[in-house]
Amino acid sequence: RRLAEHGGSHPHLVHEFVSAITEGRPPAIDAVVGARWTAPGIVAHQSALAGGEALSVPEFADLTADDRKRQP
Repeated sequence: RRLAEHGGSHPHLVHEFVSAITEGRPPAIDAVVGARWTAPGIVAHQSALAGGEALSVPEFADLTADDRKRQP
């Protein structure tokens, strides 16, 4: 019996996110990293819906120092 999807990673991700907020630091997985991890799956789904059409996965630039200051 599975207690959680993805091997139980969600509680760890939530803990890291909440800890980053309460400690006033950037999260280990920032917006750019999250986008880089998520985009291939979204594009793969779009490709499947388009009959396997080859699609480009967008690139995401690293956060600047100013971007990091605006994060929780």
